[in-house]
Amino acid sequence: MAATLAELEARVAALEAERADYKAVLASINVLSQQTRERFDIMDQRTDNMSNRLDGRVDSLGSKLDETNARVRSIEESVAEVKDLLIRALDKK
Repeated sequence: MAATLAELEARVAALEAERADYKAVLASINVLSQQTRERFDIMDQRTDNMSNRLDGRVDSLGSKLDETNARVRSIEESVAEVKDLLIRALDKK
């Protein structure tokens, strides 16, 4: 089957058009992947920031809890002292 020059040129043109379409698709995919990487980077930064803020708040709450526990222990000691004084005073009567 002998192809004419015009038919061969048409086939070459069709192949070149397909290749151009393929290159356009690849370029689009590359752009989308770059945008996706940038979005993931932004999300990673936001996640790190939120994690750091949360860690700071947990530390702050831990400090406040320690302070509260110390105050409760102090109050318990004071109540125990008052109780002992009352018991001694009642025993003297």
